[in-house]
Amino acid sequence: MMNSVEIRRLIEEITSAELFEGDYGDCVFNVDAILSGVEETDRKSVPADYLEFLADFGFGELDAAFYVDEGPEKYSTICGREVEGYEGIYIIGGNSSDVLYAFDAKNNWQVVEVSSELDGFEVLASNFSDFILEKLKCIKSMVERRAAR
Repeated sequence: MMNSVEIRRLIEEITSAELFEGDYGDCVFNVDAILSGVEETDRKSVPADYLEFLADFGFGELDAAFYVDEGPEKYSTICGREVEGYEGIYIIGGNSSDVLYAFDAKNNWQVVEVSSELDGFEVLASNFSDFILEKLKCIKSMVERRAAR
């Protein structure tokens, strides 16, 4: 996985912060369990860096601003119905408000943001490694601001 040393450092800094209240770090090694919410036709295409992340760094709540699910789940499963235009969307995390982070399997598994405030979804990164690195940097910055108060 790209940037694994920096990712590990950021996660350790976030989880060791004095005000850390998350529940993060359970690792998942069973790929079949991780991919249980993914359609059979899409399973071979799930990004390897995402699977490595779950095995090496885990899942859970890093902050109220970000949690990582233990595996992708179809958007339609979460909504309870099919939504036109969201057929290839697999939710991989979110925050404590209404923002979800997902893979768009129909567009090279890029990472997108799904929000009730958006009409559709917004592309955040072309790959999981870039997405998670930027998200961790943002969380670390928020943790530091809270500690400074």
